[in-house]
Amino acid sequence: MTSGELVLSHYSIRHAPFRDRVQAAASAGFSGIGLKIAAYERLCAQGFSNAQLGDVLAEHDQRVVEYEAVRGWASTGAAHEQYLQSLDTIDRMVEAFGPPHHVQVIGPYEGDLDDAAEGFAHVSRWLDDRGTRAAIEYLPEMSNIQDAVSAWDIVRTAGADNGGLCVDAWHHFRGKDDQLASVPGDRVIDVQLNDGRLTRRDPDYYTDCTSYRVVPGQGEFDLVGFIRTLDGMGVDVPVSIEVISLELDRLPPDEAAGRMAEGARAVLAAARGT
Repeated sequence: MTSGELVLSHYSIRHAPFRDRVQAAASAGFSGIGLKIAAYERLCAQGFSNAQLGDVLAEHDQRVVEYEAVRGWASTGAAHEQYLQSLDTIDRMVEAFGPPHHVQVIGPYEGDLDDAAEGFAHVSRWLDDRGTRAAIEYLPEMSNIQDAVSAWDIVRTAGADNGGLCVDAWHHFRGKDDQLASVPGDRVIDVQLNDGRLTRRDPDYYTDCTSYRVVPGQGEFDLVGFIRTLDGMGVDVPVSIEVISLELDRLPPDEAAGRMAEGARAVLAAARGT
C-alpha cells in the first residue's frame, strides 16, 4: 500500500457538524473526508445548498473522498427501496462534490452467491456510470459477508471492473480474515485503519466496534504487519482512518483528528521503515 494519503472517515468524528469536520481534517493534514449518505441528506434538510457545502470544502482545501454506505443492493421490499433512495442521494452528492474515490457497500444480501453477485454488479455498473467504484466491506457477525474471501467471491462473480473490497483493520483482526493476501491487490479499493484490543470489551460485536476502537498504534493489533501485507499485495489507495470511539467523541474535533493522524502516520512509517 504505497499511498500515504490519509482520509478522515465520517465515523471518526461522527457527531461533528460539517464545517467542524472539514476544519478538523484540514488542521490535521488529511487529504479529504468521508461522508455518510444519511448525513448529506440531513445537511440538505437543514437548508445547506450544494454550493455552500462546496465553499466549506474549498476554503479548507478538502474534498469528499468516500461515501458510505449503500445497503439493500441485493434485497427486496423495504431494504430495496432504501437502496434506490441511496442511489438518488448519491446522484446529488456527485453533483455537489464530484465523483468520490469510492462508495462503500455493505451487506447483508438476500439469496445465494449468484443473487449477491447480480446485485453487486448492478450497483457497480451504476457507480461506474458516475465515475466511481464500489467497495464491499466485510463485517464479521454483522453481515453474511464475514471475511475477505466471501467478499471477493461476490466481486469476482459479479465481474464488474470497478468493484472491489473495503478492508477494515478492526474486522480483519477481530474476524477470521486469514486469507486477505489471496485477494488481488488491485481489487482492494479502500483500507480503513484503526486499532483495538484483541479481546472484546463488550460481548456484542456491534457495540464493541462502535465504542472502543483506539488510535492506530495504541492498541494490540499488528498494524505494522497488516500494512506490510497490503503493501506486498500492491495495494495503492488512500488510507481511511476510522476510529469509532466513545473516548474520542468527548474531544474537540481538531484534537481528535490530530491524534488519529499522528498515530496513523507513525504506524505507516514503522511499517515502511521511513
